[in-house]
Amino acid sequence: MFEKFTQKAIDVVQAAQNYAVEFKHAKILSQHLLLGLCAQSKGVQAKILGFDKINFGELNKEIYASEKNNPDQKVEKIIFSLEARDILKTSVELSQKLNSKFVMPQHIALAIFSNKNCGAYKILKKFNIDEEKIISNLKRMLDKSSDIKVLHPEEEIENTELTNINDFFKEKTISEILSLAQSKLIAPGYEILGTEQILQAILDNNYEIVGILEKYNVTKDVFLEKLSHVHSRKAEFENSEKQIIFTPNAFLSLMLALDYAKESGSTEIKAEHIILGILKSKRGIAYQILSELLPKGVDFEDIVMKKLNDKIPETLAILRLAKEEAIGLNCSTLGTEMILLGILSYGAGIASDTLRRLGITLKDARKEVEKLIIPQKEIKNITYSPRAKKMLEVAYETAQEHKRNKIKSENLLYGITKMPNCLAMKVLTNLGTDVLEIQQGIKQELLGGMDL
Repeated sequence: MFEKFTQKAIDVVQAAQNYAVEFKHAKILSQHLLLGLCAQSKGVQAKILGFDKINFGELNKEIYASEKNNPDQKVEKIIFSLEARDILKTSVELSQKLNSKFVMPQHIALAIFSNKNCGAYKILKKFNIDEEKIISNLKRMLDKSSDIKVLHPEEEIENTELTNINDFFKEKTISEILSLAQSKLIAPGYEILGTEQILQAILDNNYEIVGILEKYNVTKDVFLEKLSHVHSRKAEFENSEKQIIFTPNAFLSLMLALDYAKESGSTEIKAEHIILGILKSKRGIAYQILSELLPKGVDFEDIVMKKLNDKIPETLAILRLAKEEAIGLNCSTLGTEMILLGILSYGAGIASDTLRRLGITLKDARKEVEKLIIPQKEIKNITYSPRAKKMLEVAYETAQEHKRNKIKSENLLYGITKMPNCLAMKVLTNLGTDVLEIQQGIKQELLGGMDL
């Protein structure tokens, strides 16, 4: 029955079991499910269920007293009462009726309200709640046409700050470009580096991207001619509250360049990544000139990435598969759990071999992921969760530490293990493995026992 329950719904059921054990009741009752719902509901969810107006201590006492306790009750023998089974069965039926792919806590709440003879409903009615309003709110929340945004569990995560801008100077290519870009500041008398100086520095060199740009008549001379007609740097400072060594939009472009490097599996930020970062930022003087010169309707990102990668790198292939998994599961946020599915779907490399030896399969992992996320009706853009970004950061830094020019699958898997609270690790834990076992497995697959 529980294979279609989300993790939050399972948490409610587990909480109900714990309360039954704590109260030494002979069976798990509908009242325990109610208490589990109340305990697991926070913030907006509690308001929707009306629990924000219920004194938890009083509810606890009511439920404790609703059933005779059994001091000799053994934990391993506790079972669901027929009433509780009916509630759970009704929850499944309601999820199907309301076109939900999974059973959520809201379905359990609706099931309680639909069974007016159950103990949970009778106790709930003792409190001053607006039953009609709660039912209406629950159905609206579960309705697929509802405009309530469903947040991915990794969308609001703290402590996922990424690389500082100073780290860019540690890399040869980026240091070379930025040093040359700084020299471009001398003539006009500017003190702050902008996207126009960075692009000019790239066009001054023989980077592979320069040849690609020349095919679209984006040359150094054409760029400088366009730049000569720019009399204001306002475009470089939009949405800015303070000035730094880089203009805000130069900073943004470089951060996006780092993202492109990581997502393409490269441990080096190349000139091509910077150009793509400028275009993706859609801000700044360099972007304005490039968007004017490059033909409309041309997928320049695809052209550059194909030129950079004659053979699709391992990491890029995995992330593309992860994106396909997210789309297949109707999820617009690509979290660490989707990257795990991408690793398993790729089916080759150290990470896949490690997981296979641990008995982790794509089918089983996908089932666990389905329990943790709530599908969305419509997907517009796939975006990385903060934890997925941080995980890629760890993988990037690990590959650099070992002097590799590419991020490999084992770096991705290691990045997952360094974030024990991420969804990917939750999936792996639910499938019977842990951080130490995975890290040891990676070392064994590497044959050299290299420390990660």
